[in-house]
Amino acid sequence: MSDSFTLIITFACYFIFVFYIGWVAYNRIANLSDYILGGRSLGRWTSVLSAGASDMSGWLLLGLPGYAYAAGVEATWIALSLLIGTYLNWLLVSGCTALARAK
Repeated sequence: MSDSFTLIITFACYFIFVFYIGWVAYNRIANLSDYILGGRSLGRWTSVLSAGASDMSGWLLLGLPGYAYAAGVEATWIALSLLIGTYLNWLLVSGCTALARAK
């Protein structure tokens, strides 16, 4: 097989798989609350992972490396505060850490 044919087949399989996931999700949605909030059945882990991914998506991949390149070693303070902030998010928002379970 040629490389372009393999690429087309791979893309088609991926497209069919993503379309199937969308179709299954569409059939499970009954109202707007199901769509926006997942029917309130997502749980703590999904909520925290979603919040973390939304929070860190753009600025962690672009902003922090750019600042570290421009400012140098002082950017380590930002990285340290991000680590502490992420831990506090897991502790206070979701209760997913061992310390939160011990309370």
